[in-house]
Amino acid sequence: MILGGAEEIGANACYLELDGTGILIDAGLHPRLRTVEAFPDLEALEGRPVDLLVVTHAHTDHLGGVPFVMRRFPHVRTLMTRATRDLSHIMLHNGGKILRSEVTGHVPREALEYYTPEQIELVRESFTATDYTEVSTVRGYTGRSDVQLSLHYSGHILGSAGVVIEHQGRRYLHTGDVQFVDQQVMKGALLPRTHADVVITEATNCASDPVDYVSETKKLAAFINSVTAANGSVLIPSFALGKTQEILTLLYRLMRKGTIPYLPIYSGGMGVAINKVYDHYCYAEPVRQPGFEISDIPQNSLPFRHLSKGDYFKEPSIVVASSGMLSKGTTSYRLALEWFRQPSFGIAFIGYQDPTTPGYSVLHSEHQKPFDLAGRTVQRSCRIERLRFSAHTNREPLVNFITDVRPSTVVITHGEPEACDALALSVLDRMPGTRIIIPRKGVAYELSTNLTEQLVTSA
Repeated sequence: MILGGAEEIGANACYLELDGTGILIDAGLHPRLRTVEAFPDLEALEGRPVDLLVVTHAHTDHLGGVPFVMRRFPHVRTLMTRATRDLSHIMLHNGGKILRSEVTGHVPREALEYYTPEQIELVRESFTATDYTEVSTVRGYTGRSDVQLSLHYSGHILGSAGVVIEHQGRRYLHTGDVQFVDQQVMKGALLPRTHADVVITEATNCASDPVDYVSETKKLAAFINSVTAANGSVLIPSFALGKTQEILTLLYRLMRKGTIPYLPIYSGGMGVAINKVYDHYCYAEPVRQPGFEISDIPQNSLPFRHLSKGDYFKEPSIVVASSGMLSKGTTSYRLALEWFRQPSFGIAFIGYQDPTTPGYSVLHSEHQKPFDLAGRTVQRSCRIERLRFSAHTNREPLVNFITDVRPSTVVITHGEPEACDALALSVLDRMPGTRIIIPRKGVAYELSTNLTEQLVTSA
């Protein structure tokens, strides 16, 4: 049974029932939909126990549906890392604001009851934070035996974790969103490479060519140097959580190395508050440079009320602004409209652009030719560059990890169909005979011969 989003990155949620104890891993909000389909399909859990909700990290597609779940299951215990708990204050309030302003009449009013600022804070008061590797024992109201559970650093963003569950001699490992390679701020994943009977894994980047971070960094530097040498400024649309902290750190290191000139950096909005949480955990989390704080990077505040009059139009600068996909009405969207008029300026896209977003339209537009941008006809004179700085693992490191863990069953989620298929074929090529499950909506899967153990999952 898929709770929301089959073979896609949607309202992520994975449900395990172990001998009468129900564990929900993540409760996300779909990044694009603003109907009832934006939430996990909780009707699929009718009659099933829901005792524990584990949140792997604070991105909205994993955290944003938590108030929706807790309205339906107010007794549920909610577990996450300390950093995720602290980031949830920023992310849930932002998600609630978006929902209250954008949802359609297809969403029942009661579904949004827990998304007011007051209710979000009440929801957060019930969150339990745990340290990495700390073992928690769970037994639900109808549970007949104990379940042991622990969180392990997954390298994706601050506070991100994979989940290890042990029950009656069997071991289940959910990778969460995972990155095995060191990023600019965060170190690579520290998931345990010991045997697990079942691995539930993401597949986000598994249909893509491997990301070469050294090559992409050189490409970004060359683009910045070219644009600023022509007296232009560079706009970098960026997601506020994770991507902004990584790109700010990369820019600062490039400047200190002399690879790009020292330029004014402009940033603002939700990313500033998130930076402070990153700084708070600069010793407590697995970071590349303990003690380094994002606030150490010289930054200028974006003039939100006067974006079209910023000093970045007077001198070469770099502007890091959300959203990463130029969502309509956001700071990056408004700035892009100004950038289009500047032939010497450039826009650097550093992450995935969904085909339904304005960012995708800009990325696939032709220079000085009209195109549709969120319902309006525009054309651009500025330059654009496409780069890939992903916080998700490439396929080969993921297959290596799965091979080390030696599961008998691999459940593949959080990826488009071609990504799920590519990972499945790679695993079977390396480990013939492995049982592969690419879950589909409405189907329950037995993970062992014990009929009390079932999987209900969402991509």
